[in-house]
Amino acid sequence: MAHRDTFVIEEFLLQVPEALNSIDPETPIASFQTFEVAAGQVPAFLEHASALIQAFSLNGDNVFTLSQSLQPQAPSAIRFLLQGNWENCYLCLAQWNSGRMQEFLRAVAPLTVIPPDLRLYFEWRKPLGAASSEPPHDLCSSAINFSYAMSLFGAQQMTNLFTPSKSTASFDNLSRAVQAELSGPFRSAFHSGDGLQRGFVDFARGGLNGQFLDPGRWMRAFAKIMQPAAAGCRASLGTATPGYASAPPQTAENNGFPITPRVNASPSVVSASPVLNSGNWGPMPASPPNATTTFANAPTSQARASENLPGETPALPPTPIGEADISPDYPFEPRYAEVFGSRMHYIEQGHGQTILLIHGNPSWSYCWRNIIPHLSPLGRCIAPDLIGFGKSDKPGIEYMWFDHVRYLERFIEAMNLRDMILVLHDQGSALGLHYAMRHQSKVKAIAFFEALVRPFTWENFSTPQFRELFRQFRTGDEGGLGWKLIVEQNMFIEQLLPQAAGRTLSEKEMNYYREPFRYPPSRLPIWRFPRQTAIGGQPKDVWDAVTEYSEKLQESAMPKLMLYATPGALLTPEHVQWCQQNIRNLKWVDIGPGFHFLDESSPNRIGREIAAWIPTLAQAA
Repeated sequence: MAHRDTFVIEEFLLQVPEALNSIDPETPIASFQTFEVAAGQVPAFLEHASALIQAFSLNGDNVFTLSQSLQPQAPSAIRFLLQGNWENCYLCLAQWNSGRMQEFLRAVAPLTVIPPDLRLYFEWRKPLGAASSEPPHDLCSSAINFSYAMSLFGAQQMTNLFTPSKSTASFDNLSRAVQAELSGPFRSAFHSGDGLQRGFVDFARGGLNGQFLDPGRWMRAFAKIMQPAAAGCRASLGTATPGYASAPPQTAENNGFPITPRVNASPSVVSASPVLNSGNWGPMPASPPNATTTFANAPTSQARASENLPGETPALPPTPIGEADISPDYPFEPRYAEVFGSRMHYIEQGHGQTILLIHGNPSWSYCWRNIIPHLSPLGRCIAPDLIGFGKSDKPGIEYMWFDHVRYLERFIEAMNLRDMILVLHDQGSALGLHYAMRHQSKVKAIAFFEALVRPFTWENFSTPQFRELFRQFRTGDEGGLGWKLIVEQNMFIEQLLPQAAGRTLSEKEMNYYREPFRYPPSRLPIWRFPRQTAIGGQPKDVWDAVTEYSEKLQESAMPKLMLYATPGALLTPEHVQWCQQNIRNLKWVDIGPGFHFLDESSPNRIGREIAAWIPTLAQAA
């Protein structure tokens, strides 16, 4: 077996450089190496993988992430996925030919039970292997080509003098391309100098605005100038370095998601230890309601990013919130319904009357795993993944609010669902309430928690900090502040979800939530939802729709159950009181302490309360 594995590895080492040399050297590359390791050899494998990751991270080449993958093909084996992302073929080829990579492959080959599998992808759409139509340049041709391109770039910028936005984008794109060619120390020097330069420019602008003599401004400016320089020094020491944008290959698993590569989009850190499915941040413990720091008054994302380096645990107290018997497992058979040419995934359990559970953002049907067992003895529980979420397809749509309305409505039609009991949370509540109030003949009753029962004004937010954070989410278009926080930094998954869960989520649970949104482009639906939330009259079409369903909800005789927690995030005491006073035929239950993701802190209590309420519907009828 060792001879066979050695032969496969040697074949890889010969074939990959040939393939890389056949395409444009500036093309981004992703690698996916699958290793099925014998159970007894896992510690040795992790030791070798850890050494490889640590070696490249210390050199400033943060490209690898290690994860435990899906069910292995071989019995009594554990499958691992070593994923690499490179900004261009130059970097990939250099690392592939490195002695460390070759030593790693040769060392782990005997630990596997079947030959390792390697797949390389470029342009995020087609597997590597097709020859480039353009022959590679030699050094002289490349130098002449570069000089000619730079002269035309200068001419282009002269034509852009009256369109500053175009000039800004062009300069930024060129800067990112240059950064991609810098080695670790030069890249760190760039970030340090760039931070100093930006700080001094901002400070000079303040003088023109009449703030030059403000002593407080001098101190703030000094801190702002020094912070990026310190970050650059940390990068040169290997604690944090600019990373590479991740993008998935075109496989059956990602269902043809249309992807535009974003080069060097955001900082990323690869753990030097064998942590499975490691991300930019670890799970964040949430605060109890009587603590000084809760989800509602936590510092903004920018403040948090400056206070905690990636990989560090934020200084928040441990939480007493959360039931003891919460399972991380997802023991459901995947099912699919075709909707507008795409597949929407759902899980199903039980028989009888339909109980439709609709998740919010950034959740998927995984969030119902501990609630469904309480409800399935009473009916046919169906929990779909909204389009673009969970295991549903990710078609090339905008993921606007009304896109979700259309897909959810067609899903219900395709499944021929009637006389439904809806169980709703977060953004799923807005979609579910909108549907229910427009199709009251098809909905029997509604249960909801942490729901959007009415349009928000900016004054409705529980704290100024929460309001400011949501403003940041809605700031800018692609590439703007909201995009950076949600898409590039993956803040919803890595920070807000564990912060608002009410308990420390296990690594297994975090990995389930991460899985549908591994790559920045897959987070477009997460980014879109905050921008499509009806706040302060915007966006107008969603505001009008939410206003309409809220008015009908208040008057509808349909039975309703509201579950709320303290302090809550959407259903704060103010909103709970409004519901009690304005919504007809409403029963309410206080389930105790909790924040926003009550399905993670109190799923059994929620399940029991809904299960106790459902039989009363037949009595009332």
